[in-house]
Amino acid sequence: MTRYLLDTNYLADAIRKSSRVRDRIRRFAQTGNRFGTCGPVLCELEAGIQQTGQPAAARRRLNTLLGVVRLWTIDPAVAEVYGALYLELRRSGRSLSQVDMVLAALARQMGLVLLTTDRDFEALPDIHTENWLASPAS
Repeated sequence: MTRYLLDTNYLADAIRKSSRVRDRIRRFAQTGNRFGTCGPVLCELEAGIQQTGQPAAARRRLNTLLGVVRLWTIDPAVAEVYGALYLELRRSGRSLSQVDMVLAALARQMGLVLLTTDRDFEALPDIHTENWLASPAS
């Protein structure tokens, strides 16, 4: 069983009317894999939803998807990892957005595979990422 953490770009794709990411999430979930995201990603996604022509329809698809995608919380242990990541990146002259740092902290703390199209996470080689949007569905 693998546990996947969805970045905003994956949730955005998964709530489209037609989405191979959503189909793959459902297929993988049926075989025991788990999926989740976090509050900051939902906030970032909502900013995008409000700019669409049909925000209510996008929210309905999101709410349906949240039946499969869990909402993982930011607890004190994740916050501690966030702080360590901040210092690690700062010392190496790199930076990530705050949302990406929360994702990296969750991934590191919980041993999650991060589904993202962002290459910014390459600054953290211990964060395992996958980009299903760049590869054929399996």
